[in-house]
Amino acid sequence: MTKANLKKIKEKLLAERDILIDKLKDNDLSIDDSETPDPADLAVRNYSKNVMLAVSENESRQLALIDEALRRIEDDEYGLCQNCEKEITEKRLEAIPWARYCLSCQELVEQGLLDEEE
Repeated sequence: MTKANLKKIKEKLLAERDILIDKLKDNDLSIDDSETPDPADLAVRNYSKNVMLAVSENESRQLALIDEALRRIEDDEYGLCQNCEKEITEKRLEAIPWARYCLSCQELVEQGLLDEEE
């Protein structure tokens, strides 16, 4: 991968990281229990809170993957599959700059045949 492409990907990762951090800061999962709500209202609030919590967990996981990709760039390990150590295609990295695996190994992860490293 050329230094120019690597720089472009790093900028993309940093921009996505900033967006996720802003989103996570804005998530307010508190519930105002100052008044006793109608059971239906309480159910809607709890459902909304659970949806926001799930979204927040996904964003937190993506943020961790981005931070990990940035570390791999700094360690000159970016672009190598974390399973087979083959190069991940530039096209894949442009689409998903935080990708940890080549397409073949990603398919194994999705089929449950390869454990994802945390």
